[in-house]
Amino acid sequence: MLISTRPFSLILLCCFLLGNQPGIAQPDLRRWAVMISDFEGHGWVNDMERIEPGCILNPIVPELTVEQWRELSPWANALISELEALPLAEHHADRALDRLLENGMMRFKLVHAQSDRHRSAMETQLDAHELPLEWVILPMALTGWDNSYYGPGRRAGPWAMDMPTAFSLGLTIRRGWDERHLPERMGPAACRRILDIQSEFPQSPIQQVLAFVQGIQAARNFSADSLDADVLGWLHLLRVMMQVDRNFHRDSLAALWALRDKEWSACTCQEEGPLFFQYLTQSGSDFRMIKNENPWFTTDSIGLTADRHSVWLPAQRLLGGDSALISMTEWCGWRPSTVVPNSRWQHVVQSGEVLGTIARRCGVRIEDIQDWNALEGDMIQVGQSLEMRCPQPSTTRPSPPSRPAHESVSSWTWHTIKEGESYWSIARQHSHVELDDLLRCNDTAPEALRPGMKVRIPAQ
Repeated sequence: MLISTRPFSLILLCCFLLGNQPGIAQPDLRRWAVMISDFEGHGWVNDMERIEPGCILNPIVPELTVEQWRELSPWANALISELEALPLAEHHADRALDRLLENGMMRFKLVHAQSDRHRSAMETQLDAHELPLEWVILPMALTGWDNSYYGPGRRAGPWAMDMPTAFSLGLTIRRGWDERHLPERMGPAACRRILDIQSEFPQSPIQQVLAFVQGIQAARNFSADSLDADVLGWLHLLRVMMQVDRNFHRDSLAALWALRDKEWSACTCQEEGPLFFQYLTQSGSDFRMIKNENPWFTTDSIGLTADRHSVWLPAQRLLGGDSALISMTEWCGWRPSTVVPNSRWQHVVQSGEVLGTIARRCGVRIEDIQDWNALEGDMIQVGQSLEMRCPQPSTTRPSPPSRPAHESVSSWTWHTIKEGESYWSIARQHSHVELDDLLRCNDTAPEALRPGMKVRIPAQ
């Protein structure tokens, strides 16, 4: 007698959806700071700096604009009041503020620069659902509004949404495709999620936030006296970002993002068949940047869909003219079997790194690193050696070098690299600077220097 397996499958799915959800996506202030500092080496920063030099990388001194303070919503004021009542509130707030203000407010500028790409559209969504606009701060505090984010607990997208919640909201996740990375799908889904948790916890904004980032059960079990120290520190990061966002003057970069997007084109093949990201590793293109611009395609084999029937590429630099780095005709017919296997190399885990950080730098998924190293979970330790079986990135950024807390933001200036310049030739242009000074002051590897990049020059 044949017995249908469908009821059993449904039971398993229900257990999966109702079980304990994974922990917070970005659990502590230190790891958030490392992740945001890593943005400085991303291709989009160089693109924005090329369009408007200094728009991101120029250090700034905090400028308090009391007369321009934006009014916070009653929800935001209630959340801040709840957070101020938590244990050691001022201590945690000071730590979070230091992370935002150090190095010329670089992390503050990086987060806001990246969020400006989609923030306006998200605020429109929130307003349409009659939700407080301050919810836009949450993805900034979780992932820095990184559309390509994929982290602990298989959370993904700028809102670091876990898989059970995404499924319950109607998002599609399958091999090679993940709608948590799609802005036009993730925005409405986030609003629906916020409405659900507001109805569950109408009186407590802090429980609403915990429900979003940790799950309903964590919010139900909320106790101010038993909060994990990492979660407590992260909550105050959210509080400080909400206050700094309205209290300090900043320039919106939405117009620059629009100019940058005009330099990219949607490219596809005429014939049937997949494209492969791996082809880009032999073309001299910025492999990581292109993968980050197409994060909804989650495997090397690009399965085009009705929603995304092409790949987003910087067309003028890669496809234009006789010197094009990429030939679409060649790419369309290319298959992985035509090249040698990926090389193997070792990566030593730095302080503050998580698997998600390493995976994003190398353009691979967390599961790939776990398989290569027989890891059963997401936990890794400082100093641990990981075997990588993928193209080694041209510049693997280490943790930002520590600088004295009293160091002034004016203790260095920027130098824009010209064709043919190196650290050695730049040092020769400044009589007070030694080569070692430049290497200590900058995170970019010598072999990764490119025309148009900016490097720090120690002040006299």
